Amino acid sequence: MWGTAPAGALGPLDITYGSDSDTRQGSFKNGKFEATLPLDDKAMYYNVMAQLQGSGDINCSVTVDGETKKGHAAGGYNICDAQLSSGLLGGWN
Repeated sequence: MWGTAPAGALGPLDITYGSDSDTRQGSFKNGKFEATLPLDDKAMYYNVMAQLQGSGDINCSVTVDGETKKGHAAGGYNICDAQLSSGLLGGWN
């Protein structure tokens, strides 16, 4: 996750990330947030989500096995969301 997101009346940018069985809280510092998780072959999805707190412009992305999904949010209390799901026949989409 990267961009500009000043703390608003409700506090700093609220970031959650992980998989269908492991949700974690992230911290946005110096204009970015980055995390690496071990790959769980049984996971149904991996995602990252952040809600702006009144203003800002952020981008987010999730990468699994070389596949990437991206999201964007700007202004207000909008949400940046990126998610990759495991395919029925393998792989990520």
